[in-house]
Amino acid sequence: MITQQATRFSVSPKGIFLRWLLLVLLVGSMIVIPTIIAFADKTYPNLDILLIFYAGASLLWIAGLVDYSPLASSIELSDDDFVIQKIGQKASRHSYQSIQTYNERPNSSKIESFKELRVYLSDNWFLIRSNEFTDYDNIKERLTQYGKAGGRPNVLTLTERNRFRWAIVILALLLVANIIFGFLAHNPVEKSPAKLTSLTTIVDKVLTDTRKGTFKGFTFKLRNWPEFSFYVSRKNYDVDIRPLHQALLIKQPITLLIRDSDFRKKLQKTEPLTFGDKYDDYNQIMVFGVDQANRVRIQSTQPVYELTHTKPFHRLALFSFLLLFCLSGWLYTDQYKVLRAD
Repeated sequence: MITQQATRFSVSPKGIFLRWLLLVLLVGSMIVIPTIIAFADKTYPNLDILLIFYAGASLLWIAGLVDYSPLASSIELSDDDFVIQKIGQKASRHSYQSIQTYNERPNSSKIESFKELRVYLSDNWFLIRSNEFTDYDNIKERLTQYGKAGGRPNVLTLTERNRFRWAIVILALLLVANIIFGFLAHNPVEKSPAKLTSLTTIVDKVLTDTRKGTFKGFTFKLRNWPEFSFYVSRKNYDVDIRPLHQALLIKQPITLLIRDSDFRKKLQKTEPLTFGDKYDDYNQIMVFGVDQANRVRIQSTQPVYELTHTKPFHRLALFSFLLLFCLSGWLYTDQYKVLRAD
């Protein structure tokens, strides 16, 4: 009895590391971190930011499926057949005679250039890259002895098509949820300016809000209401408020000017909250005036109106366009030939 000798080739440790790194960055930046921010130390989660990030994560997941689904993670070559395993799929055995066409083309990323070999079988297809397999040339030499060089047919396995469609459905549901949230969270527009109320308490902390190197404002943490962030936005003032941080005395009384509705709904809790009040950044209260003894005295000169929270029709237009993208993606997969295992 003769035992076949099989040679196994796997993605290099560098390739595995990069794939896991991209997955961790995607899950962390688009799902885990927004979820922590939305729920941490909050009476009500910030569903607005959460739904937007979840939709963005689904969109990136679809892009990841397009790029990663055909990638082989390991190949085992023997005398009469070979075993191929693609990312996230079970290993499958095929005869060399099932290879119908193949093609090779150069490709590149921001880091490096590499070659890409696509192999099309009667019931499957896969892709290997020279930057991920150290024995790329040996694998290519063996596989291209069969079939013939050809183009790039539009094919998908049944598993890949189902995964694409599930991802599209999840994205579509999240887009619809974003649209619905926009209408539920919207407060009617008030034509007259909002009434403002002053409150005096001890300021325990002042945090500078700087994003991408650009100063945006300050966040005050007050002793009487530590669960709330009182936000001073530079957009609401005609003067430069950056010196405010150095002028203020911490652990001293301060008087802030806020919307009377925020005071009654969130601080005194004498009026009911709307859906938008609860689930659109409940813990943030905007500040339109700051006064501390003879050290600081600024007040917004712009008219202040009640928060509407969302612009539902703007949101409807944007996410409806993305829903058309979902429909196009669904119809696009119909144009692909589905490869089914025998």
